Amino acid sequence: MLTGDLIRARVRGQEIEPSLIDTEKPSSREAAQTLFDLLRGAVEQRQTRGQIQETLDDMLAERRDHKIWRGMAKLLFDRSEFEVESPMNPVDLRAIVFEKARQMGPLALEAGPFERVVASDVHAAVAEEHSLTVEQVRLGLYADLRQSQRIVSCKVDNAEWLGHRYNVAQVQALLLRATDVTVSLHAPTAHRMRQLFRYVKFHQLIHTAVRDGKVLTLRLDGPMSLFTQSSRYGMQLANFFPGLLLQECNWSLEATVLWTKAQHRKRLSLTHEGGLQSHYLDRGAYRTREQEWFAERFEKLDSGWTLSEGKKPINLGGRAVIFPDFTFSKGKKCAHLEILGFWRHDSLASKLDLVDQFGPGNLIIAISRKLRGSKEVLEASGAHVIDFAEIVPPKKVLAALESVAM
Repeated sequence: MLTGDLIRARVRGQEIEPSLIDTEKPSSREAAQTLFDLLRGAVEQRQTRGQIQETLDDMLAERRDHKIWRGMAKLLFDRSEFEVESPMNPVDLRAIVFEKARQMGPLALEAGPFERVVASDVHAAVAEEHSLTVEQVRLGLYADLRQSQRIVSCKVDNAEWLGHRYNVAQVQALLLRATDVTVSLHAPTAHRMRQLFRYVKFHQLIHTAVRDGKVLTLRLDGPMSLFTQSSRYGMQLANFFPGLLLQECNWSLEATVLWTKAQHRKRLSLTHEGGLQSHYLDRGAYRTREQEWFAERFEKLDSGWTLSEGKKPINLGGRAVIFPDFTFSKGKKCAHLEILGFWRHDSLASKLDLVDQFGPGNLIIAISRKLRGSKEVLEASGAHVIDFAEIVPPKKVLAALESVAM
């Protein structure tokens, strides 16, 4: 993810627009290829993070477009794996070396320049006592510092990926500052609509959805609307965005972004025509940990209920749409389970009110106590409402099933 100092955006009145690069432009292709080659060479030579950064700084010292290059480099670093290379835990090695220096200090003072002699003598003594080389001691002493970590892999297949990833990352960086996001999809297929809801739920976003004819409107809370956990939630919203780019129908996105330290409200507008390409593999959608854990534990109850993934949206009086996570069946009886992620008190109360008014009587709502995004505590009760901390309790769901199934 790009940090605030790497965002490039144009502001025109109340509008804010990410400064996307033309991925086909020679200068863009050069930047992507050069940085890709730099990291690939660093992996082959097992360079340290500090060595790579030094090469990068020298390379960009006089470039006017250095912010683009640094942004791309940041994305490559994010996809790279670094490790500590030391013959023993660097913390333990430092303790041994410092203790040896304390023991040898008075003797070393007689030999000459203090720092150089003490360092070489101490390193040699520690190396001999622990069957190491002097070089291993010297390099391993601070190998756990960030700049001393060595790169072992960079999970980027080609330079072309980097240009498209950079553009998406610019949008993601702006979404980290959003108060609200509205997505409109025109005639989404059932498969893609189900996929989109799965991404929303995987990232545990506060949302409402309304279907009006062929248009599905999805409203998402932005991180700046939350009283607590805004940083974590912001990352979830940013990571949701590439999932939207997998949609095959026409779509548009509008968000209110708080810009600069003064937090001026600006409007971000995007459409499917912007040329943005997702870096996510189109593999359908994922289950959240809560969903996986619940499904595993519920099936072990051997209750006679068959659990399957929710496949159809539930319309709440034309004012909202819910796509349940699971559907349960037993004979002719049926019930549904919706697992909520992050929530605010007012948005939760509104959703529960719609469920009470327009929802089917066999819909169970599971609410996480830990993903509260406001000061108010959970005040919901009833046979169709279950609260949980880490894992949706299967026995509580089973009891609710027996009570509300139709």
